[in-house]
Amino acid sequence: MNRREYLKGIAAVGCGAVLSPFGLCADAANEPIRLRVVSYNIQIGRAPGGSYSDPKEAFLDRTASRLNDMTPDVAGLQEVDNKTNRSGADVDQLGYLAEKTGLVGTFAPKTPLPGGMYGVGVLSKEKPLATRVVIMEGRAHPRALQICEFERYVFFNTHFPLVAELRLAAAKTVEAEALKYDKPIILVGDLNAEPDSEEILELKKTWTQVSPERPTFPAPEPTVQIDYVFVRNVAKVTTLEARVVEDPSTSDHRPVLCSIEME
Repeated sequence: MNRREYLKGIAAVGCGAVLSPFGLCADAANEPIRLRVVSYNIQIGRAPGGSYSDPKEAFLDRTASRLNDMTPDVAGLQEVDNKTNRSGADVDQLGYLAEKTGLVGTFAPKTPLPGGMYGVGVLSKEKPLATRVVIMEGRAHPRALQICEFERYVFFNTHFPLVAELRLAAAKTVEAEALKYDKPIILVGDLNAEPDSEEILELKKTWTQVSPERPTFPAPEPTVQIDYVFVRNVAKVTTLEARVVEDPSTSDHRPVLCSIEME
């Protein structure tokens, strides 16, 4: 028996089951997937009304504190700067938040700005097996669908356009990309769309919403729901917790937290 075969045997004994073709023990692969999921538009670290042009207005420690309070397994962040002049030419916002939370940061750039890039990002306990970015049309700037594949699920993080017809096109892009996966998929994002909009109704044809029907924007006194968490490719999903986090002052959006179990 060579060393590789020996190590496989030890792993199988430790699990009490044979190894699956995907590298997980067969028993573990059949266990429900339990995750604390966050969707959070962080407004490049600005509080409501904060200046976008002054780097001193980007208070990332507040954002990090809020994320640590929520203890996510995986979080999709929207409106993230990477070394832009407006947020500090030497500041990698996602990298900073990853350091402060102890999570793995995966940035998806979409728009070049003076000094750096603007985009979305994922923070996760696991390092993704694969990542990619699908650029979508927007009116003032392009939009992005960030896709991170993990061992047992796929995570979609996005920020939809402001214009209704472009949001509907973005929803159709999300659907097309989802068809490429058999694993459970989680979709989070600032979708800039209210629950009765055509684009949200389009998503609900194939996705199950697990986020609460509660306003998320503007943060000081929310009046509209535009931030969501959805799942698909699951036989059953149980929502253990779902709430819009009480936070009027860290960003112009309130974060959405969902604790879910997928089977």
